[in-house]
Amino acid sequence: MLSVTLGVLAVFCLAYFGVIIVYSGIQTSMIWIWPVMAFVFLLLSRGVVFYRRHKRLIPLWMPVSVTTLLIAGAVIFAVLQMLIFSSLAPKEPAYLDYLIVLGAKVREDDISLTLKQRLDRAIRFLEEHPETKVVLSGGQGADEPTTEAMAMAEYLRYNGIEPERMLLETNSSNTTENMICSKALIDDQRQKEKEAARARRNRIRRQRMELDRFLMDMEKFREDQGAGDVLERPIVPGPVPSAGPGSREPIRIPPSQKETELLPDKPLQIGVLTSNYHLYRAMQIGKKNGFASLSGVSASSDPVLFVHFCVRESLAILKDKFMGNM
Repeated sequence: MLSVTLGVLAVFCLAYFGVIIVYSGIQTSMIWIWPVMAFVFLLLSRGVVFYRRHKRLIPLWMPVSVTTLLIAGAVIFAVLQMLIFSSLAPKEPAYLDYLIVLGAKVREDDISLTLKQRLDRAIRFLEEHPETKVVLSGGQGADEPTTEAMAMAEYLRYNGIEPERMLLETNSSNTTENMICSKALIDDQRQKEKEAARARRNRIRRQRMELDRFLMDMEKFREDQGAGDVLERPIVPGPVPSAGPGSREPIRIPPSQKETELLPDKPLQIGVLTSNYHLYRAMQIGKKNGFASLSGVSASSDPVLFVHFCVRESLAILKDKFMGNM
């Protein structure tokens, strides 16, 4: 029974390998996984048959070791798939300051289906949340005509997203660099906003000081002219009128958003948008690299390649875990 099951798995891997070649081409990333797994399953199937026929020739430690490795591998694979599936459809955040969209393959004449699915999901989210800014993250691969960030920005502009809402991160080449470089870009943008708020606050203070001096001069002028009443003018927000010395209209100073305070140092609400199978790893890498508050936004993925993506993602999670990226 075990040898038959292993043989069926080998046939499935070969058949799925053929489907991938026909559907998306031999250049599909990490397509070699499937013929390798087919060979391993076929070898194990033949090994089980051989062991049953020649038990006396094979030391006991060999089948015990192989069985232990198989069980451990199956458990690890199952746990990884549970982690991946746990992030497939997260609850959509109600508010985000920034949404990071991770890049994917850009071809000579078009964007890949994976990237299109991510961008279409980003467009829906940005239309529903007009206050959110978007960080487009992705550099230029050796076989790409432009940076992924620039290709994404062009697609979003074509579909009605305002350019002023976009920040482009064009230096990253993998998920870890996506998150690190995007955080640096957001931090830099945040600092610029604080500096602008500080300059705005200082400008308002100068206007108020000038107005105070003006009122004092007017008061002194009336006293010098022998006026009996003292100039009293309430200060309320609004445009400054051109009032003469005898005017009783209130003097107004120009309003400003949060005119007397800087932007608060509260944690930013940041989301990361990527394909559903990729979301768990992206969020773990983001949290590892300094994002205090990170939410996930999931984009759909190709149903034909979904199994391939999940298996490939399992290997990527192991690699990033051992490298300390997550």
